[in-house]
Amino acid sequence: MPLFGPPGPPDVDKLKAKGEVPELMKALGYEKDWHVREAAAEALTQIGARAVEPLIAALNSADSWRVRRDAAEALGKIGDARAVEPLIAALEGGVLLREVAAEALGKIGDARAVEPLVAALGYRDEGIRKAAAEALVQIGVPAVSSLVAVLTDARGDVRRAAAGALRKIGAPAV
Repeated sequence: MPLFGPPGPPDVDKLKAKGEVPELMKALGYEKDWHVREAAAEALTQIGARAVEPLIAALNSADSWRVRRDAAEALGKIGDARAVEPLIAALEGGVLLREVAAEALGKIGDARAVEPLVAALGYRDEGIRKAAAEALVQIGVPAVSSLVAVLTDARGDVRRAAAGALRKIGAPAV
């Protein structure tokens, strides 16, 4: 630590090279520079499976919505099935977190996310509905029967989202 003044930003490249997951998690919350946060999220993604549990912990407990959002995004990129249940729970978070959680669930592609994503088709925010529909497309065939059931929903926007997802899934849905 320097004798005068605050320390500089974390050196994400060094932390990544050493595999310092706890320090990268701290860098994920570095408020002074979004570049540091972005680099930390990418480094954690590249570390992969060893970063999943700390990212899940951040998703569940971080004070910063940015950290929670970045953790959800990194979990989706890693694609580990351990993140499915915490990401499903994040669908009940703030608007920005819901959208990123839906996108992450689509990237993971686990059928456990189908029903919560179908429920998200009914959320008020259009971005969340679109993210949920695209996630269901990415999950594919396991989502077909749930999407077909939603075609009778009273809300037109929900029916349209389901029909669009079924159209994108293609042959198995038709």
